[in-house]
Amino acid sequence: MSSRRFRLFVILGIGVMSLLLAIAYLQFYIARPIGSGPAGPAVSRDPFEKMWTEQPVLLLGIGDSITAGLGAKNTSHSYFQRLISNPTDEFEDMKGVCLSRALPNLQTRNLAISGSTSITHAEIVGEKLETQPTDVYGIVVMTTGGNDLIHSYGRSPAREGAMFLATMEQAKPWIENFEKRLNTMLDTITAKFPGGCEIHLADIYYWFYENVEDPNDRGYDAIGRLFMNSIITHSKLLP
Repeated sequence: MSSRRFRLFVILGIGVMSLLLAIAYLQFYIARPIGSGPAGPAVSRDPFEKMWTEQPVLLLGIGDSITAGLGAKNTSHSYFQRLISNPTDEFEDMKGVCLSRALPNLQTRNLAISGSTSITHAEIVGEKLETQPTDVYGIVVMTTGGNDLIHSYGRSPAREGAMFLATMEQAKPWIENFEKRLNTMLDTITAKFPGGCEIHLADIYYWFYENVEDPNDRGYDAIGRLFMNSIITHSKLLP
């Protein structure tokens, strides 16, 4: 075999090996196997065996990509949509466990935007959320603050709404502003539901998608279960 052909085989071999290593890295380090089956806590079926109320109820989503559903297999698998109705391939223990079953006059609206921060959420609550009729009760599900911490992944200097790599001294006024902003959002939402509302605010989530930032399909199942347990534990709508 000529030295030129030998070098070609060596280069091709290195290329193939590099490609296989890259695929293995993506599959087993970045896109880790997520397993299968239900994730998160069990949800009691009992509350969904009867109607909660005939009153008009608005399920409102506010927040970032978690509430928008980025990383779910399809729209029906986002946690927000799972709260409304079951996907066709729902896990056996969750079939029939959805708000549309217990609330015949359920309305829904999702104002979440992928990549948004609490600064944007405050603007949405203040400008895009209309005051609701007095006969409408609100169930609000909200994820906010996560992107304030992780943006912009060190690609630019830390600032309010993108605190990644900030020192504690830098972050202190931004943290204080976030607390004020969050309280203002909660007060504004409450004021825009004169017929009453409940706000379910999420903090930490898990079961990550390929971007190691948003939930994957099992993560959305788990988040949906956590929100549903919060609703059936705290909602005044249940008989």
